[in-house]
Amino acid sequence: MSQENVEIVQRMYVAFNSGDAGGALAYFDPDVEVDASHRVDGRVGHGHDELVAILAEWMNTWDDWREEIEEIRHAGDRVLVISSQHGRGKESGVEWENRFGMLYEVRAGKIQRWVIYDDPTRALEAAGLQD
Repeated sequence: MSQENVEIVQRMYVAFNSGDAGGALAYFDPDVEVDASHRVDGRVGHGHDELVAILAEWMNTWDDWREEIEEIRHAGDRVLVISSQHGRGKESGVEWENRFGMLYEVRAGKIQRWVIYDDPTRALEAAGLQD
């Protein structure tokens, strides 16, 4: 089951990175919980509308935003993703880069919960894994 969950998360990223927002959204349960409270400016939201709103708030901050996936692996009953994100502030013009850790909980073929951490080490700790 854990490899199937990893593949679901991988397919979601492929859809998202190819510009297929609707295809990526289809991998999330309609009642998904998005927990971005571990980020400085984050919050918690529920459902597709809140997921889209949280992503839009983040994405609308940057010009030339991109994400590079460094690692995707199973972490017990969750899927761990480590990525680097890059962008240039729309208002400031300042170049920015940061690594993130994300945990996805997948049940019945859908992502039920997505937790975003500003620091991959915190995601690894939450998953009970060593870096």
